[in-house]
Amino acid sequence: MKTRLPGFLTIALLVLVGCAAPEPEETPPTAGREVMQRMIAAHGGLEKWRSAPTVSFEDTLQPAGGSPLISRVTVEQGPRRAYLDFPEMNARIAWDGEKAWSENWPGPFPPRFLALLSYYFANLPWLAADPGVNLSEPGTGRLWDDPTEYITVKMTFGPGAGDTPDDYYILYIDPNTYQLKAADLAVTYAAILPPDVEAITEIVVYDEFATVDGLRVPTKASIYGHDRSPRASFEWRDWSFRQPFDESRMEMPSTAVLDTSSPTRRAEKAN
Repeated sequence: MKTRLPGFLTIALLVLVGCAAPEPEETPPTAGREVMQRMIAAHGGLEKWRSAPTVSFEDTLQPAGGSPLISRVTVEQGPRRAYLDFPEMNARIAWDGEKAWSENWPGPFPPRFLALLSYYFANLPWLAADPGVNLSEPGTGRLWDDPTEYITVKMTFGPGAGDTPDDYYILYIDPNTYQLKAADLAVTYAAILPPDVEAITEIVVYDEFATVDGLRVPTKASIYGHDRSPRASFEWRDWSFRQPFDESRMEMPSTAVLDTSSPTRRAEKAN
């Protein structure tokens, strides 16, 4: 008599597959910190970024209607000391964590303001995990005519967190990939503000990304006013997370000019 076992097993397997529980849907995050953690994971993780000796890249800042500003930026992870080279102007800027100075710097931005500006825009996903950063509960928001309903989290800063603790960033995070798409931000560096203005607000939109050493970094971004008027653009290239920090660049040469600009109105009044 022939066995019927193989046929029975096939039927049993089909029944089991048909009765299997459906894959559970991913639970939407309910806290700003959870959103931040998913965003950082989508950009390659925090440990890999934090453990790099430096973050360095070449960037082009293109103001709307102005001339491009090209620089090589090197920032030491941890202390966030920095040096920037501007080859087309034969100029350079340095920031040692307490003071900034420059050589052959024509402006228009104060060196202290500019030292970490591009670094901050380019590394915003990871900087959301910095000490002193406060994160709101997640919300939702759209960018002009983009139909995507982005997850939004507002970053604010505790007292003593950086030069300008009154700055804020509202992060727009893709609900499917958790990659950062944009940030609605306020700049409060006092020395660049008109006397009757408390903050400059704008929106940076990240247009293109690339993967470098396993980290998802931006390569192009556009900056707009809230009315979508173009204000500037950034291009980042030649990223590296492996360069050593040149300690000699922290020695202020006798020909350098010390930046005495005030980051906050409180500092201006104290001076």
